Amino acid sequence: MNPKISVVIPVYNSAKYLRECLDSICRQSFTEWEVVAVDDGSSDESPKILDEYAAADARIRVVHKANGGVSAARNDGLDAAVGEYVLFVDSDDWLDDEALEVMIGASENSDADMVVADHFTWREKNGTETPQHFFEKEFEANSRKDLIRLQQMTLYQGYAPYASGCCDTLFPAPWAKLIKKNLLDKFNIRFNTKLKLYEDGLFILNLLQHAEKVRCIRNVVYHYRIVSSSLCHKDDIQLANDYAAIAKEVEEFLALYDEEKFLRNPFYARMLYVTKKMVLHSYFYKNARDSFFVRYRKFANLLRQSPYKEALQNFCELKLLGRDRQYGKLLHCHLSFVVGLLYELRARFL
Repeated sequence: MNPKISVVIPVYNSAKYLRECLDSICRQSFTEWEVVAVDDGSSDESPKILDEYAAADARIRVVHKANGGVSAARNDGLDAAVGEYVLFVDSDDWLDDEALEVMIGASENSDADMVVADHFTWREKNGTETPQHFFEKEFEANSRKDLIRLQQMTLYQGYAPYASGCCDTLFPAPWAKLIKKNLLDKFNIRFNTKLKLYEDGLFILNLLQHAEKVRCIRNVVYHYRIVSSSLCHKDDIQLANDYAAIAKEVEEFLALYDEEKFLRNPFYARMLYVTKKMVLHSYFYKNARDSFFVRYRKFANLLRQSPYKEALQNFCELKLLGRDRQYGKLLHCHLSFVVGLLYELRARFL
């Protein structure tokens, strides 16, 4: 008899946290599960740990493969899964003991294609954990209009329905979402292996396009671990190319499904948001190699390109939040040099 839930875990060099993750699944009050753990070419003790757990519990299956990235690993896990539902768990995260019971109950009570639960954010650096709620109340999205609102939120959090005060950027993450496997298979919904960023967001956009009912609950059942808060700086050309690839894939999705352009402004909001990420990670950061003026010219040139140019042109229509709105307003008012200077000073003195 097939298990009810397949827990898909992509694993890459996660030995430090892997036992905690697997133990949290083995402790589940709901027992009709399987684990499909995909070892993505790990070079640490992760493969040994996975094989140890698989030998001790027949419900745990391990797929060993050459490194191909998290998207390919999740796809391989999906292809191997035989459960009626799928739940993604990252190998450095863990579940509350009743997580599966809560989520399967919510799905079966409403016949939802997907159940979205809330999570704790665990900050490894200072050992603190904070509950995060996407929405201020529980609800069901069972009309095309409601599902579009969740698609809008997937593109940018400022479009969240019933937004809570701590609604953040993690809604597009695949974890803490219990999904009917037949929906994924029927419409061949898989992770885009061409993308290095936002592949999970595109996955959720596609899922919401084909789902008929999504239930959003406020049960905090997933523990998301932030290992480090340090910035990872990337070459400006590399990061710009990564975000250009995202824009291309999302625009193809919009051309296929967004005839009435309900998702266009949320897309622009996301594109404006990612320019701020590039500001922090690629253009104006501490100990940057090029001079400020060289980096500023690159940033100014980026803003003249599509879709960033169109995002700024439509700034007044975008539901940007907090500092994103302040940042966008300066750019919309042609004060990109001021933006560059402010972030340069921030990087040097903070």
